[in-house]
Amino acid sequence: MATVILRPSSSISGGSFKDESNTAGINVAKINDSDNSTYLYNSSSNQNMTLALDDTSGLSGATFNSFIVSATFQKHGGRGADATFDVDIGNSSFSTIFGSVSDLVFTTALSSATTVNTNPINFGGSVSASDVDDMRLSVTTTDGTQVRFFELSVTISFEAAAAGYTHDVNGVAAASIGKVSSVATASIGKINSVD
Repeated sequence: MATVILRPSSSISGGSFKDESNTAGINVAKINDSDNSTYLYNSSSNQNMTLALDDTSGLSGATFNSFIVSATFQKHGGRGADATFDVDIGNSSFSTIFGSVSDLVFTTALSSATTVNTNPINFGGSVSASDVDDMRLSVTTTDGTQVRFFELSVTISFEAAAAGYTHDVNGVAAASIGKVSSVATASIGKINSVD
């Protein structure tokens, strides 16, 4: 089974967040750069940010099985004894929720970077590449705490679509060949010396 990591690509909406320079706003480059010296934090308690994720780039026809939400974060400032937040993964309107993770999973009392990966969350029903490309990540800080976010990502587990036959035979384009002697094209690796 293959995986693809989707990182935040843009901010859809957000509450009161700042970056490490105290610049207000949600700059997603701060939370998808694999750098713990850049971050976002909620400057007021119980804030939400909704983020678009990268596209799957060419996974049309794949079977999407499950996903894992990953976060590297820590407690920020003096608010609360720990840092906690909830996560929802859904489509762009959140009319379909693919999964939710409570603040019982995303919690730390540490003032140093902590990485938490959820257990795999199965997609319910049939999910297409366009559904995955439309995914949004909604993060809500909880319990009056301030959270410093270094990284957020979603790792999607999938099975690639079966590839068809890719060789021309006697001048017939591979794209035009559906079967050879009643053998499905996906089962043929190569044809040698066919008359």
